[in-house]
Amino acid sequence: MRLTEEQVIQSLKNMGERYSPLMINSIVEQVSMPEGYRVNAVIEFSIQNGPSFKAVVEIKTVATPQNILKSARQLADYFGKVKKTNMVPLVIAPYIGAKQAKILADKGISWIDLSGNISVRVSNRVYIERTGKPNRFPDTTPIKKIFQGTSSLVSRALLLKREGFSSLYEMVNFINNRNAKITLSTVSKVLKILDEELLINRGNSLISVVDPEKLLERLAQGCKNSTERNRRNTYRFVIENIQQLSPGLVGECKDYLACGFYAAQIKGLAVTDKMTIFVKDIEQFRRKAEEKWISITADEEFGNIIITETNDPGVWFNPDWRLIDSVVDDIELYLEMIADTPRGPKIAEQLKRRILQKGGSNGQQAN
Repeated sequence: MRLTEEQVIQSLKNMGERYSPLMINSIVEQVSMPEGYRVNAVIEFSIQNGPSFKAVVEIKTVATPQNILKSARQLADYFGKVKKTNMVPLVIAPYIGAKQAKILADKGISWIDLSGNISVRVSNRVYIERTGKPNRFPDTTPIKKIFQGTSSLVSRALLLKREGFSSLYEMVNFINNRNAKITLSTVSKVLKILDEELLINRGNSLISVVDPEKLLERLAQGCKNSTERNRRNTYRFVIENIQQLSPGLVGECKDYLACGFYAAQIKGLAVTDKMTIFVKDIEQFRRKAEEKWISITADEEFGNIIITETNDPGVWFNPDWRLIDSVVDDIELYLEMIADTPRGPKIAEQLKRRILQKGGSNGQQAN
């Protein structure tokens, strides 16, 4: 449950020695300031056995980067207009993350969070900074699983089409034309959070990514924490003539994709003696192999083909079907490689450069 402004104020009143040597002398809520500016509170602080000062306070119950940037701009604007004041601009929230802290620092705004972190500067009289304490109010930050499953396809589309999208409808069509299925509602919700996190530019006529490398990093974090990926079932088989196994003989391209180091080998990034593929249904795969008279035997120790069963939409999004074997796209392979130590991260770094340089995947033109 998220805190209300009243709960944030009450927590400040009960803060005790958490921010020692900083102490609160008084709190006046909902104050009208000069220039028609209204603030959540004016708080008088003091330092034990030291000076006192007043702060003009903006309280953010949800401290997304966008919310923090808005408050920082408002406070900076007010203090720019009221040049002669002995008060300090201050933002208070349940938790201030590193990105939010940098935004405030760049604007010269002090801050306190209820998790025990603080950065307060009063000219040359007071300077207190303590950071690194974890978020005690995780529910106050609206971080959804937007970098996992179907939701992650929005970020992937933004990386593929670097010039951006003119509308939500264009993005939905772009994704659904690449072997995926997403709704307008899902795209809208994901973009709202990406906007709050300052990861995209969202003007009247264009939606585009602000920092492609940062967005790719967030996708990697989502991949690492994905329960869908952790639930994948993997099997090893022996196939007497592995060359018999191809999309043309076993199933359709849309149900069969090369992955892992085998996909990296097809893309010219690695060498491997094992074939690794994704399938949507392992039993269906085995039946189709038998129908084609392909001898396939389970062997967990010596199997020369590794088959992973998954319906994760990220796997099947934007595959490359132009090659002899259908292959996962560069972004999906990158996400697979970063977790496949010790060789994987080196291949991932090469893929990362390709993804960021091209603004597309597999050398295809984004359209």
